[in-house]
Amino acid sequence: MIERSLRSVSRRRAGALSPRVAMWLAVAALVGVGAVLFVTAPDPAGEAASRTEEEGVTAEVAVLEIRAEPLERLVQKDAVIEARRRLELISETRGRVVALGADELDPVTAGLELVRIDPTLAESAVERAEAAVARSESELDLAERNLARWGELAERDAGSLSRRDDAVNAERVARANLRDARAQRLEAGDQLSKKTIVAPFDGVLSALPVEVGEVLQEGKTLGELLDVSTARLVVGLGDREIALVEIGHSAEVEVAALPGETLSGKVLRVGAAADDLTKKFPVEVELPNPDRRLLPGMVASVVLRLGSSVPAKLIPRDVSFEQHGLHFVYVLEPDDGAGVFRASRRQVEVRPVPFRPADYEVMGGLEPGERIAGSKVRDLRDGDRVRLEGAA
Repeated sequence: MIERSLRSVSRRRAGALSPRVAMWLAVAALVGVGAVLFVTAPDPAGEAASRTEEEGVTAEVAVLEIRAEPLERLVQKDAVIEARRRLELISETRGRVVALGADELDPVTAGLELVRIDPTLAESAVERAEAAVARSESELDLAERNLARWGELAERDAGSLSRRDDAVNAERVARANLRDARAQRLEAGDQLSKKTIVAPFDGVLSALPVEVGEVLQEGKTLGELLDVSTARLVVGLGDREIALVEIGHSAEVEVAALPGETLSGKVLRVGAAADDLTKKFPVEVELPNPDRRLLPGMVASVVLRLGSSVPAKLIPRDVSFEQHGLHFVYVLEPDDGAGVFRASRRQVEVRPVPFRPADYEVMGGLEPGERIAGSKVRDLRDGDRVRLEGAA
């Protein structure tokens, strides 16, 4: 009776299992099977690592082949703009200022009268000199006629020889007096010309601290005249750079006061000797300045092209590393085994490349055609065996 009741209860429980519970049991079974397959599946990374360990390869690196490529050599220097010409105006005579033809900072043209000094005394001296010349010319004319007359008489009468000699002497004295009078006239004319100061070239008056009525002394500085028709800049170059610069080479100039503009100039002069203090060779660059925007004293940056392009060996900075002030790269040489290379550390001589901050120029230690590691250089060690990235 009891056994029959238990079997009846069991059949009822089995028949009461819902579809939802059955679904969850099936999902659990699938997850379990997947876990077993994942654990037992082969690991590709593990196989690659195992293969690498078997071959003794420590890493896969990019390769960079050394080539000589054209490099346009540039040099950048800072400089201060200067005027094409700069002239100090100095009084060469004494006197009172009676007129001014321009004011400070005025543009002026060649020949313009800038300062006039009272010319009264100088004009009087010129008049006296003119009179002295006229008198001397008259005296010379009389002396020449007397010499001719006494010369004719001396040919017929020996007693007239002494009178002829006196006439010769008088003619010579008169001729010398005329020369002296003419010299005094030139001197007086020069003194008169100094009473007027004119602009010798087109330019701008940077200073003219003179007033009408002021009494000037000889040697007094009256002002300064600047020729700004072109702007000049002087930069200093080293011996390696100066050897590549020639007159007429182009130059690009950026002026701090004119942001966003690049001006074109050319090399006007090249120094033949280095400065005693800076040990640099001066190079003068000229810029057109028709609208006079470039003023003396402005700060500028000058970029010079040093000759034509030359072959250069360039490498990215990040493929080299530095130790104790020396630069090294890893040279890749074929090793036993297909596609396997040995990385050998090698010291190289490099220098920065102007306007290319990410590159070095190789000056020594590497030759065109050699290959170096282009990645993971910080992880490599001398003698490591490596494989090229992407190699099968």
